Amino acid sequence: MERKGKIVSFIKILSIMAVFSIIFIIVGGGRRCLTLYNSDLAFHLNRIIGTENVLTHPINYTVFHQLGLGVNYFYPWLTILPIIWLMKLTHSIAVGYMLFLILFNTITGVIAYYSMKPIYKNNLKSLTFSVLYLFLFYRGLDLYRRADIGEFIAMTFIVVVFSALYQLIMGKKKAWIPLSLGMALIIYSHLLSAIITVIMCCLMLVLTWNYEKNWKFTVVELSKSIGATCLLSLGFLFPYLQQMKFGINPPATGNLPKLALSVTNLVNNSLNNSWGDSLYTVPSLGIICLIFLVIGIVKAKNTKFEKTIYLLGIISVILSAKLFPWNLFQKHFALLQFPWRFLETASIFLLMYGVSATISSKSFFKSIGLIICSIMFFYFSANSIENTVKPSDQASSQNITSILSYDTADYIPQRAVNNHSINEHQFFNEKNEKVKLAHTETSTKSIINLHSYKGSVINTPILYYKGEKAMINGKELPVKESSRGTIEILNVPQNGKIEITSQYTKFARTGQIISIISLLGLMVLMTRSYFRTKNY
Repeated sequence: MERKGKIVSFIKILSIMAVFSIIFIIVGGGRRCLTLYNSDLAFHLNRIIGTENVLTHPINYTVFHQLGLGVNYFYPWLTILPIIWLMKLTHSIAVGYMLFLILFNTITGVIAYYSMKPIYKNNLKSLTFSVLYLFLFYRGLDLYRRADIGEFIAMTFIVVVFSALYQLIMGKKKAWIPLSLGMALIIYSHLLSAIITVIMCCLMLVLTWNYEKNWKFTVVELSKSIGATCLLSLGFLFPYLQQMKFGINPPATGNLPKLALSVTNLVNNSLNNSWGDSLYTVPSLGIICLIFLVIGIVKAKNTKFEKTIYLLGIISVILSAKLFPWNLFQKHFALLQFPWRFLETASIFLLMYGVSATISSKSFFKSIGLIICSIMFFYFSANSIENTVKPSDQASSQNITSILSYDTADYIPQRAVNNHSINEHQFFNEKNEKVKLAHTETSTKSIINLHSYKGSVINTPILYYKGEKAMINGKELPVKESSRGTIEILNVPQNGKIEITSQYTKFARTGQIISIISLLGLMVLMTRSYFRTKNY
């Protein structure tokens, strides 16, 4: 009967979250999240479409200006796979993307509820948190203004990590399992979020060092979690590290002291509760989290959990602002790009604190009021962006050709940086003379048609990464990296079709196999734990 009750409860939570996920899309303006305000959406759509055959072929030759950009080696792709599957299923970019958001928000709400329930030990608090989390200001900013789908997805698992780590510190057995899974899923979603999460986890350990607990237990369980996270993440980390050895151009860096928010701007932006407009992004906490921040200042008594979480929220706010001496860390953290990324964790911590501090088991109407206000503020934030958008400014199956022509210098070989001949799809022979060659691209191949070719070498405009090969009539041709960072094919015949394709190296496949085995092992442990203790 107890298990049946849990199933019924799960179905109820799932249904509630599905309803609020649909509301999320409606109040957010539907397809507004597909508006091409800047290059970020075009970048991520190319990434998504580029995962069509990523399980067997890491490089897709139809995206990113058809240059064979190996973005899948460097930008996590596992958690965006369902998007391309839904796009293929619905034969529509917009429908597939929107359907993913509804499904993922539903899952996010369920995960948030069950992550916080062991800490709150209160159904109403957990439910309130999960709904407020769906409409969190920073999640909306990520999706509707910045189009950062990776960070948007990662935020779901950050809640799991912070909740599991706190439970581990408090002595809960087996908390290292969800901690490992959550951290690995963040790594498979967004690397910068993983770095920020690790920083905040370390700070949580520091802030709780004097709590009454068994440090030996904490160290052992934390070691298990770190080991499991590493094993689970090797499927991405092995190919990432292998390719980085060959000199890859990193993403653009940011001037951290300049881009950090002033306290005045942070407060004013939060009060305005605006994501920005068609030209500028306006990062902030949003009104709800700002109110929770103020409550923490004036509230006299806080529980041990509330003190810890609130302090972590304040530290995150400081790290996002000019209050922190970012000039001292510019050299080592420039790839962070924007210090206000720490508003991601600040929002989560302050929401955890706010719900704990203001909601009790008898606060039903207060909870309803908070949820209604949160949805209203979310609606106003969505409308702070331009209400009317031309159809041509929204990504769709009709303008996909222009989107796939998007070009970037991120993750290309260092030799290829600022080489315009590559962007112009120019071929050269062994004498460095331009040659005209007919070529076509599919998701897994770049095909070069030869008709009485007079040379023996082709310097192609296809970017070079380890694991790529050239085939003609079932025979493999030798290839190397050219002086401009592209694939150079040797021993080229006069006629035929050369097919350039990509595959994972043995080293990369080893990492993926280890990760799969590790996941299966964790699943066995979770299953055994469920039947023994009914904790999962």
